[in-house]
Amino acid sequence: MPDRVRARATDERPAPPRRPVTRLRLTCLYGGVFMLAGTAFLVVTLLLAEQAVRRGSEPVLGLGAEKTAVLAAADCPGPRAGGPASCPVREHPRDPLFFSALPLLAALGPLSVGAGYVTAGYALSKVRRVTRTARGACRHA
Repeated sequence: MPDRVRARATDERPAPPRRPVTRLRLTCLYGGVFMLAGTAFLVVTLLLAEQAVRRGSEPVLGLGAEKTAVLAAADCPGPRAGGPASCPVREHPRDPLFFSALPLLAALGPLSVGAGYVTAGYALSKVRRVTRTARGACRHA
């Protein structure tokens, strides 16, 4: 009888040690996606805010003589008017809006990693449940 118990004990293999590699990879992936999305949202918001401050109540889009959409201020001479191809753009971002965005961008990193960690855990919880059910079914078979 002890031989039977010993044979049964060798048939059941212990579960492999849990390594958080999969969750770490998913955390990096999701965190990166959240960081890119948050950065893009922040940049678009800052550009729109800067444009609203600079232009005031001027329209964003204007219709030219050929009824084409012009994405420039009305006082910006176009290439046909003999002026430069585009209006002058600031060379250095010395704007208070830009500097106020730096702390937001710094806070976005840890928040993105935290959201990625939670999302990775949620995604892996389904896989863990299926694995646990399959192992339970194998033990009873």
